[in-house]
This record gives sequence, structure tokens and C-alpha cells, in this order.
Amino acid sequence: MSRDKEFVIVINGTEHEVAGEVVTYDKVVTLAFPGQPVTPEYAVTFEHAQHPKKGTLASGGSVTVKKHGTIFDVTPTNRS
Repeated sequence: MSRDKEFVIVINGTEHEVAGEVVTYDKVVTLAFPGQPVTPEYAVTFEHAQHPKKGTLASGGSVTVKKHGTIFDVTPTNRS
């Protein structure tokens, strides 16, 4: 993988390298909770992204991240 294609994002305080500038809900949840099923029962918020700059990432959605420093917070919700 070429270094110019790697983007560094922060999920729950831990840095992760991803290939490409578009990051999906599924990818963020998988990195936040490895080995757990990806379901819509996670709340995902982000800031310091390319577009949109900050907001909520819903199941099935994606966000364009910056080269370094887009921050995600992922928490399980109580919905079932």
C-alpha cells in the first residue's frame, strides 16, 4: 500500500490507518469494536473531517476524511 493513499483517523482515542479518503459506518464500527457484529445500534459521531466537517455517521453512510486527524467517537446504544 502506498503511503500517499493512507489516511490516519482516530477512533475512540486510538489511531487507525485506512486506505482511501472515504470511510464508511461499517469500517468505523469494525475498527472500534473488532470481532463484534456491525449493526445500526452504534452511535457514531465525527469531527475534523473533509466533508462534512462534523456530524453523525448513520448506518450505511460514509464520510470523506482528512489525511490525518479526523476523529470518531463510537458508542453502543441501548436500542435493539
